[in-house]
Amino acid sequence: MIPELKSNLRKQFKGVLANAHVSTEVCRHLQQWSEWNGAHVIMGFMALPSEPNILPALRQAFARGAKIAFPIVDGDTIQVGAVASLSDEHFTVDSMGVKSPSAWTPIDVDALDIVLVPGVAFDARGGRLGRGGGFYDRFLARLAAHTHTVGASDARRIVANVPMEPHDFRTKWLVSDTNAVAESSRNNHSS
Repeated sequence: MIPELKSNLRKQFKGVLANAHVSTEVCRHLQQWSEWNGAHVIMGFMALPSEPNILPALRQAFARGAKIAFPIVDGDTIQVGAVASLSDEHFTVDSMGVKSPSAWTPIDVDALDIVLVPGVAFDARGGRLGRGGGFYDRFLARLAAHTHTVGASDARRIVANVPMEPHDFRTKWLVSDTNAVAESSRNNHSS
């Protein structure tokens, strides 16, 4: 039943693309967040067309001296790779169709202060619907308790309830184009 609900939600949002205004506002909200400005190690993502482009906020953090990392898909897991540059020529499209750094240095997940998490849909309790591979759920399970997980979304993708299964992880925070970074559920699992 839950897998079918998830599939229907993915279909509902297929073709809903983020626009420049959404990306600008998400970045503005991140840059105004005190946790963002104090973070030393931030893991971001290279946005798909349906996701907000958070690269301007990552560039701002990089310019102030924060270490910026990205997810590196390795089999069925995510590794964390810090980059020395955010220039587009330092990224290639990986096997999943996502831009990934072509050169990176592995870093321990315990070093992460903030992890920005993409998704197909979110809810106010931190529920997140991904693309269906479980990569982020497995990755989020490995994070230290101090790490701030932040769902970054277009407000049109925030729904009343994301169907959750026992293996699904919630984000601790949610940011969108219409809402500043706000705390969601601290309960990691789907209850």
